[in-house]
Amino acid sequence: MANNLIQVLLLAACIAGLNAGLVRSSRGLCPTFTTKPDFDYRQYAGVWYEIEKIPVVFEEGMTCIRAIYDEIAPNTVSVINTAVLADGNATAIYGSAYQPYPDTQPGYLIVQFPGRPDGQYFVLDTDYVTYTAVYDCVTVGAFKLEYAWLMARTNTLTAEQLATARAAYTQFGIDVSTFEATYQSDSCLYLP
Repeated sequence: MANNLIQVLLLAACIAGLNAGLVRSSRGLCPTFTTKPDFDYRQYAGVWYEIEKIPVVFEEGMTCIRAIYDEIAPNTVSVINTAVLADGNATAIYGSAYQPYPDTQPGYLIVQFPGRPDGQYFVLDTDYVTYTAVYDCVTVGAFKLEYAWLMARTNTLTAEQLATARAAYTQFGIDVSTFEATYQSDSCLYLP
């Protein structure tokens, strides 16, 4: 019964997002993908700038988006997501992420923010020094709801670096043609 309710709620969110043009959804099943098998959250710690993404409602109108990760316990990191809102004010949200299966699926994390449902965070690939490719996909009935964030250690990537990062998605059949660039510049106001 609870499973059916969750599916109905996800489908309603998917339809609302589609109608608003804020969520990428399409007919079909989520692609089969794997995470980075030797993912090391300690090397991953630090600052990541959002370069492009599949648009999501909770980032609507935001620019200068970045994430900061830091180890707080074994297999657990703090998460600080910062951005500039459409009105020009800076914002931040604080949470954490943990590896539920650190030995068998280290690139899979559960992200938690106060007052919000837990989110899944799958690191498809990263070289730790240039880029990271993060993805999630949920199948609801005949639809799939996709999330993707391509991030970098700097607020820009060269064309070659961007192609390498996008290949982390395309190798699993994930369509990057609808990714949207996130505004970043040296004039961005970045919190902490």
